[in-house]
Amino acid sequence: MIENFPLYKDAHDEDDYRNLLGEAHFIRAYFYFALAKRYGGVPIVDHVQDPTADAEELQLARSTESEIYRFIHSDLKFAMDNMYARTERGRANKFAAAALLSRAMLYAGTIAKYGGYTTASPDPAAKAGHVGIPASEATWFFTEAYNAALFFETEQGGYSLYQKQADKEQNFVDLFLDPDSPEDIFIKEYTITSPHNNRLKHNYDALMSPQGDFVSDVGSGSYPSLETIEKFHDLGIVNADGTPRRFNTREELWQDYEPRLRASVYFSGMELRGKNFDIRRGFYKTFTGQADDAQLGSTEAPVNNGDNRIIAAGRYDVYNDMTIAGSHGAWNRDIENNTITGFFVRKYVNYEMAVEDARLYNSEQPWKVIRYAEVLLNRAEAAYELSLDPTAGNSATYLSDAQTQISRIRDRAGATPYTLTAGAAVVQTINGQNIDENLQFIRDERYRELVFENHYWWDIRRWRIADKVLNQYRPLGLFPYLVLDENKYIFIKEYNIENKTFNFEVRSFYESIPAGELNRNPKLIQNPIY
Repeated sequence: MIENFPLYKDAHDEDDYRNLLGEAHFIRAYFYFALAKRYGGVPIVDHVQDPTADAEELQLARSTESEIYRFIHSDLKFAMDNMYARTERGRANKFAAAALLSRAMLYAGTIAKYGGYTTASPDPAAKAGHVGIPASEATWFFTEAYNAALFFETEQGGYSLYQKQADKEQNFVDLFLDPDSPEDIFIKEYTITSPHNNRLKHNYDALMSPQGDFVSDVGSGSYPSLETIEKFHDLGIVNADGTPRRFNTREELWQDYEPRLRASVYFSGMELRGKNFDIRRGFYKTFTGQADDAQLGSTEAPVNNGDNRIIAAGRYDVYNDMTIAGSHGAWNRDIENNTITGFFVRKYVNYEMAVEDARLYNSEQPWKVIRYAEVLLNRAEAAYELSLDPTAGNSATYLSDAQTQISRIRDRAGATPYTLTAGAAVVQTINGQNIDENLQFIRDERYRELVFENHYWWDIRRWRIADKVLNQYRPLGLFPYLVLDENKYIFIKEYNIENKTFNFEVRSFYESIPAGELNRNPKLIQNPIY
């Protein structure tokens, strides 16, 4: 398209021609960014290859990781300069290009600053620059990320945070379901009325809530961890003396939690499709000690002995005419379709869909590939990184702008205000680079806003912390128990019921170049540690 479309320029309106050529560059950049995230530097194919040419001509060497990101930068700048400001839903425009540029350049900036791989490494791929970006380039990439996000303001893109509902919880729920959202920059559409009767639908609703009460097919298989909830809030489940706080109902736990959290996660007692989530782990006949006495659910803990703690082996186990685990709670056997952490996902769930319609291949809410809130978060992170860089200048201006963007996000979320301060304390060091309290908060804010939207996996990779976050990581849950001799609820931290553990190897910051590609092209160099 890019190579041959100019031959047909005279057959098109000038603006249409420029827009279509810009869209082709956007698509190429989108594809190369997907490769760069996984492999680092890959061969740049910027012309149409002749399949009958000699092998030597077809076998291209990998470019450096920096060259790939600069290639992406060039394509997206071309797209920004040539595309329309608005196009039909589901297709890119110049602002989608700017948003993708802000994302890609932020990735490159953090890889340069925190990556650790350098050409001084003995590994061949690192020595050649195929993985890792020189730290000296971080400032340029952060500046380009910042300027791309700023493009929305300077060019008056017309995008804004979704704020149609006065109730901030309901507003954040509807953000992901409203087909006419001013926050949507680039979306993947699904609809039963697609061309050629392709039935472009998905299964999200069928796979997020328990079958029977909320969906008519399959049932839930994804559960937020307790660590997710703790990113938003102090839980308020333990008294100052270390004893579990008592609750009259399970609903009391989350009543004062941030609206954005309540809009993202289903807690026990919340309503969906005319029924309420009934989540419980079991009963304690009595609980007189400290919360820590439960030892994260260990069967060895004296308070959890079989006579005092009553938990279910199966879904329908009953004690004193009460379902032990609650209809949607946790038990120890055949646990598919019920929570293993004490929570369910709410974000993106179509609450207006009838139970009988919540089945496989019947959901059509669009996937928000890029939304305006991410652009503001990209801007805040890039601005704060630049505020720390003495070579970038304008430190106070960058710090102020980072504060402004975080405040915009938190105000829409219904969260308490947070103030970034100069000279914040260091909380961790990655590859010789300090992460201070402000930067950590900006990263956590990104997690909170974009949770369940396919960002965090890539974020912890580009920040080079995945090997620490997922170091024999065993997700926790938070489970309600009814204390029978008090008729009060307590909430106990325990490991997830399936005892799943996750680990991230250092080599996985880059994926392995497939063996078939290496065999076909001797110019390719394998990524480190494979």
